[in-house]
Amino acid sequence: MSFLINSGMGENLPDIITFFGRFHPIVVHLPIGFLLLAILAQFSTKWPKFSPLKAFVSHLWGLGALSALLAVVFGYMLSLSGDYDEETLFLHKWSGVVVLITSLLMFFLSKKYENFNKIILSGLVVFLFGTLTYTGHLGGNLTHGSTYLLEYAPNPVRELAGLPPKAIPRKKVTTLDSADVFLDIVQPILDKKCVSCHNDSKKKGDLLLTSHQLIIKGGENGDIVIPGNTESSELFRRITLPEEHKEFMPTEGKRPLSETEVELLEWWIEHGALSNGIVTQLNPEKETLATINSYLGLDKNNIFNKVVLPPKKELLDSLKQSGFVFNRLMRDNHYLEANFSLSENAISNSIIDSLLQLKDQLVWLNLSNVNLKDAHLQKIGELENLVKLDLSRNAISDNGIEHLSKLINLESLNLYNTQVSEKVFDIVSKMTRLKTIYLWNTKVNDSVLKQYQSENKTLKVIFERDSL
Repeated sequence: MSFLINSGMGENLPDIITFFGRFHPIVVHLPIGFLLLAILAQFSTKWPKFSPLKAFVSHLWGLGALSALLAVVFGYMLSLSGDYDEETLFLHKWSGVVVLITSLLMFFLSKKYENFNKIILSGLVVFLFGTLTYTGHLGGNLTHGSTYLLEYAPNPVRELAGLPPKAIPRKKVTTLDSADVFLDIVQPILDKKCVSCHNDSKKKGDLLLTSHQLIIKGGENGDIVIPGNTESSELFRRITLPEEHKEFMPTEGKRPLSETEVELLEWWIEHGALSNGIVTQLNPEKETLATINSYLGLDKNNIFNKVVLPPKKELLDSLKQSGFVFNRLMRDNHYLEANFSLSENAISNSIIDSLLQLKDQLVWLNLSNVNLKDAHLQKIGELENLVKLDLSRNAISDNGIEHLSKLINLESLNLYNTQVSEKVFDIVSKMTRLKTIYLWNTKVNDSVLKQYQSENKTLKVIFERDSL
């Protein structure tokens, strides 16, 4: 059984082992389901009306034992990566083995000894249920961290569990003069996007991101942050790789850092990766200052700092029937993303009229390839809260785009594969918040584009297919 003790082969682990090991989170649900059904059936047969279940009990125990064996094997393979807290992993591994042995014993007893001592049998079932629950809890700790389950529990519950009281949250920043560069900007970004995989219970790459000291310490491959040098900082390289790259962070299935979050981490590293310091004392440039203000919710003109009322359900239902797909963008507000590009219907004036009733809530709108015309854009230009607008693959021209000049909150405009020309630059110059515009496969002249880019560094113009 020594193979169950030695783990942590790390980077020398063959890919095939990692491949099968990652099936553990899927397979592990099978023994939970089968064994819970077996436990329920085992106790139910005490009542005459459930006696027909006796014919199935041994089969359930057998399926539970077989799937538990698969879960143990795949779990062992996964443990070899060495990315987990050793003590918790040890307990999880061996409690899983106990579940396997007990379920095999129950299968054997139910198959061969139907008249086995009922008290001992009931005791084994209760023991198995407790061990199964404990094993699952440890697995959750390995995946999400040991405090995940009780992270938001009231302090009396935390005290019973042996956890310290909840930390008093930092006061909300009200002015930049009170904003700490690490505690109010960097650490919250890492906590939100990175710490779930790099904490005390789950140390991917032997890397912890729970404090400044541990960030600077780095992981198994050395330093991840080189103060003053983003190009040599592994952390920055990982978060700016293409999402499909195998080394991209966060890993697949987790939400990547936003452009704003990447910009702020880049600025922090370039300015020495400080452990503390008031933002205003670091003399950030005007653009960086605006980004920090926006991130901290101090920009009064930022649309996301305003609270909007929920939309009418009847209106949303009607638009959904027309072909719209809606996503709520914020948990504590009612801003919406609307996507019509997946609809089989063409856009119409009546649909746009209905959409105007969401002008307060609508901030992202995708009207790609919906047979949009210049005339439609007059009403689209009334959606004053739009931040992101995709009009690609439509036969629209400069005349239509002129109607959008009043969209003062617009930050991203996609005009790929439309009929706009270089005249569009005169129009978008009125959009003071515009950061990105997509102009590949349009009538924009290449030389005019290059001249415009040289004169306007703040607007990112995407003029090639790979960037779409």
